[in-house]
Amino acid sequence: MTKNPLIPDILSLLHQHPDGITEYMIIKSLDDHAGFSDINEDYQLAVFQKHFMVMNALYQLQRQLLEEERLYLDISPLHIQLVVTTNNSSCKSLSEVSNKKLSEYYLDWENFENTTLEDVEKLLEKFWTIYQSNDSRLSSLNILELNETADHAMIRQRYRELAAKHHPDKGGDPSEFIKIRRAYELLSSIK
Repeated sequence: MTKNPLIPDILSLLHQHPDGITEYMIIKSLDDHAGFSDINEDYQLAVFQKHFMVMNALYQLQRQLLEEERLYLDISPLHIQLVVTTNNSSCKSLSEVSNKKLSEYYLDWENFENTTLEDVEKLLEKFWTIYQSNDSRLSSLNILELNETADHAMIRQRYRELAAKHHPDKGGDPSEFIKIRRAYELLSSIK
């Protein structure tokens, strides 16, 4: 495993922020770090590489701290925090909660070395497609007056209720009916 030059400084930052820190704060704090000296000059690839290096360091630290000091490093997108564990069973259960696929990805340095600008652009495109799909889904659920946990049967039932109420043949508003139908079609197309 490649020894990440950011590890000592990230560990220091984690101790300075006992209530937690964000990845953005870590990257900003280490912006002039010598470990970032070989980062690609293209902005998008540089952002990916800095992100990868920070996540690699965090997942290496997560393993080391759990094994050596019974400290659990909680890593989530917007909050990173050291958590003191009281016994071996809580250490074991915390390590099982950790996202294994994500940590495996970031601990494999070849993913850093082999990711190209084209790969980053594809990742970003996929992210925005999923983000827009989720945004459209939430908007459609709101139109049907449903929450995020609604399954397809609930969506279909609610659509039928609202369609019967707003159908133009039953004296309903045509534009409202079209909006309801569009929301239902969108939700039906998303798996």
